[in-house]
Amino acid sequence: MKKTLIIFSAITMLAFYTSCGGKGEKKADVKVSTEMQDFMNNLNGRAASVKIALDDFGVPGIDRKDMDMYDLAKPEVLEAKDNCYLMRATSGMTKRSYNLCWKDGKIVSVEDKGME
Repeated sequence: MKKTLIIFSAITMLAFYTSCGGKGEKKADVKVSTEMQDFMNNLNGRAASVKIALDDFGVPGIDRKDMDMYDLAKPEVLEAKDNCYLMRATSGMTKRSYNLCWKDGKIVSVEDKGME
């Protein structure tokens, strides 16, 4: 009886873990422009690096939506549509998402999509 209970528990746990395992799966890679990749390569987990990246890749006077106040790291593009990219990056224990739109090799708009 005890052996049967242990086997049943193990099978139940295995079924639970395999059915919930999809959350951590990585989405298919989204093709990004060279400029977007260069921008993301500059995000190293410090707010100063975000500010420098926006200075280098953004149009003058761009509304940053306070993006440069966060220590963004490990950026990834979730979606690409037209010249806009939905990017998610870690910020401490949270993840923040931004929609970045490009024109002529420069970021022309930043939309803060919130945090997870």
